[in-house]
Amino acid sequence: MTYDLTRFSKPIAFAVLVTVAACTGSTDPATATLFDNINNLNSGEYDRQIASNKAQANAIIAQNQAAEQRNAQLAAQKNANQQQINALRSQIAEVKAQGAKARAASASDPAKLAQVNALDKQLGALESDVASGTDPSVARSELNRIKAAYRALSI
Repeated sequence: MTYDLTRFSKPIAFAVLVTVAACTGSTDPATATLFDNINNLNSGEYDRQIASNKAQANAIIAQNQAAEQRNAQLAAQKNANQQQINALRSQIAEVKAQGAKARAASASDPAKLAQVNALDKQLGALESDVASGTDPSVARSELNRIKAAYRALSI
């Protein structure tokens, strides 16, 4: 009895090829073979990769949105700070005008004029403090004190 082996050679070769190809096992779609791709589709590997990538993308989007919110809050705070600085500068200009009136009223009295000069220096120092970012509430308090002192000297 003789067997015709050529009849079985193609199916055996195909089975060997499938077995060898299936052994590569790549889960990277760029390097995976046809058989890897079929295996990865059937096993759900590619679905897991897609889900993982979507989760990473969503996390990045959430971080970007949080950063945008922080940036918006900082911009709002910057605008509020600038408004306070502008208001303080305007108040300082008013107090300077009041100081000029006190200087004119005290021109004949050297003691009062010396006090006006001292207040002018304090006002100049306060103006520098405002420019360098001092606490607005502290600056307003000092400004009110200087204003009251000028008013008292103008009488």
